[in-house]
Amino acid sequence: MIGIATDPGVGGTFLTWSLHYLAGHDTYYHAGTHQWLKVPSKPLTKKNSHGFKTNYIGSLESFDKSYSTLLDIPTRDFHAIYFHNFPRTVESQNYDTQQVISRLESDQLIVVSLSPGHQLYQQSYYKRSDSQPSWTNSAKKLVNNQDILSDFINFFLKESNEQWHRAGLTNVWDQREFLALNLRPNNTQNIVCNVDLTRDHYRLDTSELWHTFDQTVSHMFDYLNLKINNLRWKKWIKVYYKWRQVHYQRMLFVWYFDQIINYIADGYSMDLTRFNLDLIQEAVIQHTLIYKHNLNLKTWQLEKFTNTKQLHNLLEPNIHTLTTN
Repeated sequence: MIGIATDPGVGGTFLTWSLHYLAGHDTYYHAGTHQWLKVPSKPLTKKNSHGFKTNYIGSLESFDKSYSTLLDIPTRDFHAIYFHNFPRTVESQNYDTQQVISRLESDQLIVVSLSPGHQLYQQSYYKRSDSQPSWTNSAKKLVNNQDILSDFINFFLKESNEQWHRAGLTNVWDQREFLALNLRPNNTQNIVCNVDLTRDHYRLDTSELWHTFDQTVSHMFDYLNLKINNLRWKKWIKVYYKWRQVHYQRMLFVWYFDQIINYIADGYSMDLTRFNLDLIQEAVIQHTLIYKHNLNLKTWQLEKFTNTKQLHNLLEPNIHTLTTN
């Protein structure tokens, strides 16, 4: 068994597909449907690689079922089971995730995580998953990005949001400021805190996975004592180059974030349209100005951030009472 433990939405499906495809597997056993499925040569969709159906588990209970099923199925090389931090409350999330990793103690483990400096990758209006469980209704799956954001606000920030709406603050610049004040962009889920790092495992940084994995995937296969099927290498490379493009906009935002903040504070000019910022990313910029510099923006009728100089000219002292960052 190969366990693949990742931060949420960073490429666990692509990595699982790569293991099967480059190992030369034609089929793999899918525990959820109790059947052997074909390993596709083209797993990509517009925003992820979910054309390949993983043995993904989203709870401790589903892990126990899938794990026991897979152990009973003979395989030539390996089965792979994929998971990340479980949803719902922080307390149960950490405990259950740790339990899964503990039960994989005798198996090989790959740990895929964002480095501390890249956590803002997770801050985006556009979700990479095809659907997301509702916080307000656990039986419901959400697929629309606005529905996902609204559901999050209604669960965590309902009272503040209602106050905002009663005050008539409903324009895009009001929504941005509400998010800037209430989001905690540095409090992201990280799988590493659930892993006993003294146990044997293969650590894979997401930057390596997204940008140089064609140069280093062989290291992972060596660690797993597997051989890469050379007949599939060229096709895999083409898929990889296309897949890694889906991470580009988010990572560009991460790479330049500190410079963007400094340029705004110091009054330098930088074109922001090349970053194609979304509402959440703009809110994170405003959040950082508020919480780290005690500055806010005169954003009335400001529908889009286009230049750091533009934002510098709108700076004013923050007047909001702040809690913790």
